[in-house]
Amino acid sequence: TLAKLLFNVLCAEFEYTCFVPGFMLKGDYKEMEGRVYSSMHRYGKMVTQRRQELEPGDLKGKRLLLVLDNMENEHHVELLKEIVSMNACANSRYIVTSRSLEVLDSCIAIFGRRDVDACVFDVGFLNHDNSNQLFRSHAFPYPDEPSPSMTKWIDKIVEKCEGLPLTLEVMGSYLKRDPREKVWSEKRWSQTLEGLDAAEYIVNFNERLWEKLQVSFNSLSPK
Repeated sequence: TLAKLLFNVLCAEFEYTCFVPGFMLKGDYKEMEGRVYSSMHRYGKMVTQRRQELEPGDLKGKRLLLVLDNMENEHHVELLKEIVSMNACANSRYIVTSRSLEVLDSCIAIFGRRDVDACVFDVGFLNHDNSNQLFRSHAFPYPDEPSPSMTKWIDKIVEKCEGLPLTLEVMGSYLKRDPREKVWSEKRWSQTLEGLDAAEYIVNFNERLWEKLQVSFNSLSPK
């Protein structure tokens, strides 16, 4: 969430921009590299849609903003290293996210050898007020406002999301009122809270996270 916010705030300052979500960092090196360059934008327009194929090294000396989200292993680090090395972009910025401190330290080492400032920012969980604000922004987009009777549901569900932005976004979007409905479905809110309660007993954080996200998935229609 923070990486997306930074990208959106900074992208206007750079000629080339690219946000690569974690699900695109799969396959062998060539496949990952191809996805990065095929996702490149120039002044907000996708390069490949302009009938121009971008190749490694084409960005040399250009200002680039690159975000690699959810890096997991040494193959991802090597991908970043090659992009930095081949493009040698002047005044560029690279932002990576990872749950692995080892991966982040390896990324720091890449820039350390090039005498470029780099640091690791440890992102904590949101406090209750910020969690509440994020959840409401997805569950009650303007001009929707929750009725007073919804407050009890909001506080309980926000607490169950444990300050994690992803869960707050997903739960908020899932519980957003359907435009065809005149009022919010208390049954859906109640069932959601029951599902989140059931996941509380899972000790492993990742497993508990996925079990909570599963609450919204289980309610999807077959289509």
